[in-house]
Amino acid sequence: MNISENQAAIPATVLVVDDDPGARLLVGTALEMAGFRVVTAADGAAALKRFGEHPVDCVVLDVVMPGMSGFDVCSALRKLPHCHHVPILMQTSLDDMESVNRAYNAGATDFSSKGINPMLLAQRVKFLVRSKQTQDQLRESEARVRYLAYYDPLTALPNRQRLLQILEQQVAWAGPRQRGLAVLMLDVDNFSRINDTQGQAVGDALLKEVAHRLQNCLRDSQRTLDQAEDILEKKDVNDWVARTGGDEFALALPGISSAEGVQVVAQRVQLALARPFAFAQAEIPLSATMGVSLFPSDAASPEALVKNADAAMHHGKKSGQGALEFFNKSISTRAARHLSMEADLRRALERSEFTLYYQPRLALKDLRVEAVEALLRWRHPQRGFVAPDEFIPLAEQNGLIVDIGDWVLREACAQARRWRDAGGPGWQVAVNVSGVQFRDGTLVSRVSRAIDSAGIESRMIELEFTEGALIEYSTAVSKAVKALKALGVATALDDFGTGYSSLSYLRHFPIDTLKIDRAFVRARVSKPKHSGNTSKPETRIRFRDSCSAVRCQSRIWSAGIPIGCMLISRIRLASRRAKPAQHARCGKPVKGCAPCAWWTVERQACDCVFLEFDG
Repeated sequence: MNISENQAAIPATVLVVDDDPGARLLVGTALEMAGFRVVTAADGAAALKRFGEHPVDCVVLDVVMPGMSGFDVCSALRKLPHCHHVPILMQTSLDDMESVNRAYNAGATDFSSKGINPMLLAQRVKFLVRSKQTQDQLRESEARVRYLAYYDPLTALPNRQRLLQILEQQVAWAGPRQRGLAVLMLDVDNFSRINDTQGQAVGDALLKEVAHRLQNCLRDSQRTLDQAEDILEKKDVNDWVARTGGDEFALALPGISSAEGVQVVAQRVQLALARPFAFAQAEIPLSATMGVSLFPSDAASPEALVKNADAAMHHGKKSGQGALEFFNKSISTRAARHLSMEADLRRALERSEFTLYYQPRLALKDLRVEAVEALLRWRHPQRGFVAPDEFIPLAEQNGLIVDIGDWVLREACAQARRWRDAGGPGWQVAVNVSGVQFRDGTLVSRVSRAIDSAGIESRMIELEFTEGALIEYSTAVSKAVKALKALGVATALDDFGTGYSSLSYLRHFPIDTLKIDRAFVRARVSKPKHSGNTSKPETRIRFRDSCSAVRCQSRIWSAGIPIGCMLISRIRLASRRAKPAQHARCGKPVKGCAPCAWWTVERQACDCVFLEFDG
């Protein structure tokens, strides 16, 4: 309950201090009639005792009393820890200015004549109490703002801003003493997938438990800092944990100057996270990717230490989950290049530097173009063509992929319209979408707007997404695929075989097309005969009856092998419901062009084969 709620529920308390019983009764009665709770004291000592037992909201204090005067009592009250902001109204029959000034110098808030009407006095007290309550609320709000500026409200850990202050103190400690300091940045692996599948409440609870376990991984300051030179040194060199982002944390480890010392702490962290987190009858083990920057060898300032550790962490994520990466100069160079590329990427849409290339998909029967796939290309004014696998992951990290994906959708729909208007057969255009585009739940409406704007049929567009996107954003993808199905837009799952590769899992998603990754097929084709899985040179891909609800299309990459040879001698379909219809994607990607450019494609070796099954 906050201050304002307390004020509404409990009446304000006023302490009346006067040696005259009649005056206490008269003033107290008027205050009670005004809605106040009244406590009284006959002298200064009793007043201080009363306030110590129960702090009040206002004090009405007589000046002339035996023993301690009202001035002395006012000064003594102001020295108490809870009386700094309590209004004190002093009353006296003295009307000289010296008494008034002495009252204010003693700490009085207001001053009145003792002959004032008690009912008017009660209204005056009501104003003072209301002012105090308003000030209390402002102080509470200011304290909350200060707290949020330096602490994470979910985990109560220091945030990035507070971490920089802590590191500034630790650098000031370590420098003169020629001691080390390690900054370890930590990112929880696959947290977004957990958040999407288990819900935000579980995600928040998980982050709080991660914070708790990380705090338990800190070194025992008393034991590890026994060699500190003085008391001040011991006070300033504690380990700290901070939450610096959504699923990112940081550890500040003073006194560590070697990789070995960091590895001890990192191993402790991984072991702590590997213990399953139990939520809603489910056990969730975690791992973390960590990046390390050392003072003074890697950086000399708090900002640079954090930046370098962050760069090392993001570089470590490329090596897989649970990696520990130490900063080096090459990482800094790559980080600077990525930063420059990110700035260029933000301007690329405005400068019309993106273009779409289209790769045809041919029917095996007559090599007729049945569909095309839109492939995004970026021609940088200085760097030339930038590889998609270089700029697309960067766009996914910073969220630019949503705007870029919008442009791709609009341009692909517009190109489909241009081909149709030029007399083409109305090819279906496949557009690749990132898992990030599913995240905010607006993808379906964006696709619908692009189709309506181009004036084409929904069936002319197919959206392709990877198995990784399906796994990471399963809830959002499932909802979007069903909505796209209702809209009439086809969907395709790409790179199947690079993740869990569970066909039964796909029954929950009404996907039109399944494309098997070449690595998955190569493993089957290259398996030796004595393994017992095959008795003939063909690879058998068996789709069980449990998968019969899935309409899937299998793409098998095999560069340089003729279509007929691949189809006849390499693939045997074992599904009872299989109804083969041959497709192939041949030729290099080209810019949007007249339809006739692809109508004269000759039979040749191709780089992939499509097999479609009805089920």
